[in-house]
Amino acid sequence: MKNLFKGFIMDITMFTIIPIPYKVWEDRAVCHMMKLYPLIGLIVGLINYLVYLIANYFNLPLIIITALTMISPFIITGMLHLDGFMDVSDALLSRRDRKEKIRILKDPNTGAFSVISLGILFILNFSSVYAIIEGNKNIMGIIIIPIISRALMGYMLLKKDTMKESSLGSYFKTGTGKVDIVVILSFLILALIGLVYLLGIKGLILGGFIILSAIISVKKSIKEIGGMSGDIAGYGLVIAEAVGLFILSIS
Repeated sequence: MKNLFKGFIMDITMFTIIPIPYKVWEDRAVCHMMKLYPLIGLIVGLINYLVYLIANYFNLPLIIITALTMISPFIITGMLHLDGFMDVSDALLSRRDRKEKIRILKDPNTGAFSVISLGILFILNFSSVYAIIEGNKNIMGIIIIPIISRALMGYMLLKKDTMKESSLGSYFKTGTGKVDIVVILSFLILALIGLVYLLGIKGLILGGFIILSAIISVKKSIKEIGGMSGDIAGYGLVIAEAVGLFILSIS
C-alpha cells in the first residue's frame, strides 16, 4: 500500500506541474504508476473544469473563457504530452524511412511539421471548446475525457511492444502484470459509464470515437516507427482528447 501511494505521488510529480511537498522516487513503486495514471486524468479534468467555473463566474468574455479552458490541461501537464505530439507529428509527416523517422523523433530541434500540426490542433481544440461553452453543451465532459485518454495510453504502454530506443517505455512496464491491466480497464469502463450517465447514448458514441482515434493513431505510429514509446503515448493522448472535444462539441 505504501508503494502504491508513492506510485501515485510519482505520477503527479512526473505528469503534472502540481507542487507536491512530499516528493519521492523509488524504483519499487514505478510498477504502480501506469495503473494509477487515469487518476491523473481525473485531476487534470477537475482542475480544467474549475478554471472554467472561475472564468465563467467572473463573467469574462466567451472567447477568454474558451482560451483559458482550452490551454489549462496543457499547462497543468507542463506541456509534456504536447511535446510528444509535436515530436511524433514531425517524424510521421516527414515521410522518410523508419531510421530517419526515429532520428527526427529524437531530434531536439522543432521541425516545420510539428509547428503546423500544433497550429491545427489549437484551432480545432479552441473551436470545439468554444462550441461546447456557447451551445451550453455538457461541459462536465471535459472532466471525463482526460481519464479515458490516459487509461487508453496506460493500457497501450503496457500491452504494446516497446520501441527499442525508448528506455522510459520499458521502465514503466517493469514489474507490471495482469492486475495492472485489469485496474486500467476498470478505470476506462467507469469513465465510459460516466459519459453515458451525462450524455446517454451520445456518451457511448463519444467514448467510442475517443477509443477509435487512440487506437488508430498509436497503431499507425508503432507501424511506422517500430514500437510504443512515451512520445507516441503523448501523441495518441493529445489526438484522443482533441477528437473527444470535437465530438462533444457537436453532440
